Amino acid sequence: MSIITRRTPLLVAAVALSAALAGCQTAPYNNGGYARPAPSYDSRPARCANCGVVKEVQQVYVERKSNGTLGAVIGAVAGGLLGNTVGKGDGRKAATVAGAVAGGVVGNKVATAHSGTDVAWRVTVRLDGGRYVTVTQPDDPRVREGDYVQVQDGRVYPR
Repeated sequence: MSIITRRTPLLVAAVALSAALAGCQTAPYNNGGYARPAPSYDSRPARCANCGVVKEVQQVYVERKSNGTLGAVIGAVAGGLLGNTVGKGDGRKAATVAGAVAGGVVGNKVATAHSGTDVAWRVTVRLDGGRYVTVTQPDDPRVREGDYVQVQDGRVYPR
């Protein structure tokens, strides 16, 4: 056996060991010239695009929305059913129609009469970007002038 054939397994093992150790090489200490940003230890809340300071809070009154059409439909159905119980033959048909019409008118009047005003809160906020936003919401946002808030989905939330 020649010397080359006896040393081949030893040579292959040395090359494999060198390749394995090359994978353990560490990066240079200067990080290749790239610096990591320093961590921030700021205690203030993180700013967001829809956050800002409350400038004004007002209690206001807004119109309550009523659905006169829904009242008319319900009244017409009730009036038609009631009219259908009166009379016989053509008289019953006429009473049904008259009951439906009268019920529709009365239902519309009742629904409209129940409209009115509700209490709401109007909050003016100066956003971090400088814009002003005014939000009117039905419940008390429980904030006051100077509070830091977030405006989201047409509502004001303390931050």
